[in-house]
Amino acid sequence: MEQTFDYKHELLNRQMALRAKIEESPIAGEIKMSYGLDFYQEEVRSMGLAMIRDGWDMEGEQLILEYVHEHYPTRSRDELIWINKMMHYLEVITDTFIDNLHAEGYRWLQGNVDMPNEHAIFYPVHDLDAFGKLAQELGLNTLVDLKIPNPLEQLPGWIYYRSGSK
Repeated sequence: MEQTFDYKHELLNRQMALRAKIEESPIAGEIKMSYGLDFYQEEVRSMGLAMIRDGWDMEGEQLILEYVHEHYPTRSRDELIWINKMMHYLEVITDTFIDNLHAEGYRWLQGNVDMPNEHAIFYPVHDLDAFGKLAQELGLNTLVDLKIPNPLEQLPGWIYYRSGSK
C-alpha cells in the first residue's frame, strides 16, 4: 500500500508543477483540454502504466480509469482499449530503435509529459501536431530532437507508433 502511495504522491507533485506552468503561460485561458489531448490525463496515464509495469496491475489501471471517469465519463471503454494497446506495443528506447526512426525520416520524439520523467511515453513524429505545438507554447519540455544525440543517450521512457503513423 505504501508503494502505491508513493506513485500517487509523485503524480500529484507532477500535476501541481504542470498546473503552475500552465497558469503562468500567456495562453492559459485559451486552453481547452479534451480526451486524449489533456496534459493532466497524460501524467495519470504515464504513472498508471508505470504502476502496471511494476506489478501493480489493478491499482495502475484503476488510477487511469478514475481520472477518465471523472473528466471524460463516456470514454472509459476507449481508455481500457488504450491501456491494453500500450501494454502490448510499448517498446524500450534503444539505439537500434532510434536508428530505425532516423531511417524512416522521423524528426522528433514527442513525449506525453513534461520531462524529465522516467515514465514518459514517446511517439515519433515527422511534424509537430497540435498537442506538441501547445506543449511548446506552454513551455513544456516534451520534444526530443532526433538529430541531437546527447538527449537520446539514456533517454528514459517508452516509445510506440501512433495509429496511422507507421
